[in-house]
Amino acid sequence: MSELTQTDIRAKPSWWKSRPRLRRGAGVMLVSLSILLGHIPYTFHAITLISVLAPFMQCVALALLTQYAKTSMVLAVILPVLAIYWPHQIMVVDACGLYAASLGMMLFVFGRSLMPSQQPLVAVMASRVHGPLRADIARYTHGLTVVWTMFFAAALATPPLLFWLGPTGAWQWPLTGGTFAAALMIMVVESGVRRLVIRNFQHVSLRTTVAAFRNTRATPM
Repeated sequence: MSELTQTDIRAKPSWWKSRPRLRRGAGVMLVSLSILLGHIPYTFHAITLISVLAPFMQCVALALLTQYAKTSMVLAVILPVLAIYWPHQIMVVDACGLYAASLGMMLFVFGRSLMPSQQPLVAVMASRVHGPLRADIARYTHGLTVVWTMFFAAALATPPLLFWLGPTGAWQWPLTGGTFAAALMIMVVESGVRRLVIRNFQHVSLRTTVAAFRNTRATPM
């Protein structure tokens, strides 16, 4: 009776999976370029070209970031076709979609960290930089996580509220830089408040804080 042997054949990872940093970098670059493309001044005849290019670049970025290539390619065919017939509408939907997706992700990340089984995200960021936190710093980071969670929730709710209750076109203010300016102002004010509230502590720069947030968010993802 002959013996059958099985050979463990392991396929080499494809380029798609073997270079995650390259994929993520290319995806982020395409999204950034599409956002810049939507905010540059353009003529009436150029809006169709921009409304076609921006969604196409975002679909390619979606394929690179999520690896859902088939779904992304279907969208990359459908959306540019729609943009040819309704360029203004596609630009508005695209801007609203990017706004809701980015702030919704931030709201989910910060809000989820406030659950009893989790640790506040700002506390995790601070512990990655400073190590174990004092009791007063732990309370402060918990409160700051609550503040940012409320900010992202308010930022998501502001455009529809302005659309129904505000003057004509006011709903576009948060999408065209208002939310970013408000977040930057909160970061600057919080940096000063932190130094007044927390004494005898080595505070870090904004650049270090951003790097800690990126590392913290990338770990669970």
